[in-house]
Formats: sequence, C-alpha cells, structure tokens
Amino acid sequence: MKKISKGIIIVSLIGLLLTGCSSQATNQQNEEELEKIIISEMRGESWLPVYLAEELGYFEEEGLATEFVVYKDGPIAFQGMHAGDSQFCMLSTEPVLRAYEEGLESTIILPTVKSKQYMFASNSEITSIEQLKGKAIFGGMPGSAPYSFVASALEEAGMTVNDVEWINMEYGAALAALEQGSLSAAFFDGIYINKLEDINANILINTSDPEKHKEIYGTERYESQMVTVTKKFAQENPETVQKFVNAVMKAIQWQTEHSDEEVARVVAPMFEGKDMVEIIGILRSSLTTDGNYSKEGYEAIEKFCVEQGILESPVGYENIIDMKYVNHALEVISKNSK
Repeated sequence: MKKISKGIIIVSLIGLLLTGCSSQATNQQNEEELEKIIISEMRGESWLPVYLAEELGYFEEEGLATEFVVYKDGPIAFQGMHAGDSQFCMLSTEPVLRAYEEGLESTIILPTVKSKQYMFASNSEITSIEQLKGKAIFGGMPGSAPYSFVASALEEAGMTVNDVEWINMEYGAALAALEQGSLSAAFFDGIYINKLEDINANILINTSDPEKHKEIYGTERYESQMVTVTKKFAQENPETVQKFVNAVMKAIQWQTEHSDEEVARVVAPMFEGKDMVEIIGILRSSLTTDGNYSKEGYEAIEKFCVEQGILESPVGYENIIDMKYVNHALEVISKNSK
C-alpha cells in the first residue's frame, strides 16, 4: 500500500513539474511573440488614455510589450526618442514643433486631450503678474510647453523672461515651494486647482476656464498633449504605430464609457498616493473622446509658437500631424461594435 502511495506521489510531482515547465515555456514563448516598444514620458495625468491602455491590457492584445521610461521633462524625453532610446514619446506639441524647424522631424499620431488645462499661480502676497519682477518663479525647463506658457504670461504683462529668477525643480515640488515661500509663482496643471485653493494661492491665469481659454488661444480646441514618433519610425514601422494607436483608441472608448471612480481604480497603480477620482473629475472635460487632432487646435498652437518666438514660421498641419492611424482605429472599433 505504501509502495502504491509513493508511486502516486512521484507521478504527481513529475506531472506538476512538467506542467510548470510547460507553463513557463508558454509564457516565455508569449513574451517572445510580443513586439517590444519603449515609451518615454513624464508620468502626467493628461496622457491618461495611454496608461489605461497599459492597465487594461490593450497593448498586449495588439501584440505589443511596453516599457515606460520616465524623464524629468518633455524636451529631454523627446531628445531621447530621437537619439534612439525609445520609439514613442508622450509630451506637449510646442517643443516638437520647434525641433521640427531645427531638423528633428516627427509625426504626431494622436492627442490625449482636446483643450489645455494650464494655470499660473502665485503665493497669497502676489496679486498680479507685474508684481513678480525680480521674484523667483518656476515654469519647467526652457523649451517646454509650461515654460512657453509662463513666458507668454510675462510678456502679456509687459515683462520679459529676464525680469524674473527662474528656479529649476521637479514639477511635483512646486506646490510645497509656493506654500513655503521659496517661490513667488509657478506653473501648475489644472488638476492642482483644489490644492492651490487649500494654500490660499492666487490663481493668476487659469485656462481650465473655457472663456479664459478662448480669450488666450482664440479657440476652445488646443490638443497640446499628445503622442509622437520620429517621422522615420512612422515611415518604416506603420504597423507598429497602428497597433499602438489601436490600443489607446480602445482605452479612450473605455474611458468615455466608464465613471471617474472606475477609471481611477484601473490607473491607480501608475499614480500611487494620488487621489485619482478627484483628478479625473477635474481633468475629464479636457480629455479627448475621439482622438481627433483638429486643424483649429493645431493652428492655435502654431500661432502661439510663432508669436512667442518658438517658431520662425508655421510648420503646417499636414507636415507633422497624421490622423490616418486614429481614423483606421475608429473604423475597426465601429465595425466591431456592430
């Protein structure tokens, strides 16, 4: 009886071992079948659909194995992509246009927002931009979209970028620096509005207000935050770009059909320690629902860049925006929903 029991145990152990080896081999085979892509980014909520695509497994469904690499600011991430460190980059349009003019040609494949939610806020003692002369402020690194936004605000107030002291720091450190008094004013994403009110900051400019947005940019559209690839990569790897856009467009559809709480629950692992329900509630109205980069929004960005001296002359929508990937993804989604 004991011999029979020992025999059964040995056979079972061998079976488990073989099953484990088989499972490990299958997983390895699956990983090998996926195409590896690297996405350079700054980990910002404005690119929410890309993170949703990751957490919902849509990239894997499209045959892509993703690796996200976080950089301090958009222009650094972008330069890294052109140096071959990544294939996809998430940042704002403004530095991409400037780089295009300098010879670094890119293709913007989809936006993640439809309008801009930028703020410029000061401590409680500063009530106007004119009072910032000689004061310490933060606006990201030169060349970034936040820096251009703040520089534009200074110019509108009759000042230049040399009239203030620019402080170099992480975006996430600006709120504490403003509260502690080491900064007099700083750029913030719109999602910080409640936190700024909590520290009695003065919000000098807020483009989350549709009227203010239209007053500054002349339109309600401004699809600044987006995903781009190098023009060379798009020409040589259209199928890979299409897979990426398919995954994000499915995420945009999922995001549109689900509540703030449901979206927050899915992306929470990528934003540890943040109240994503509150953030998504603030951000929701500015997020794209169709993946369209409008000509109206692009022309507003281009006009802003020319006026601010970021561009010497217009680049042209057709030279840098390619909506064929989004349009194809929408056709597939529509066909599958019937």
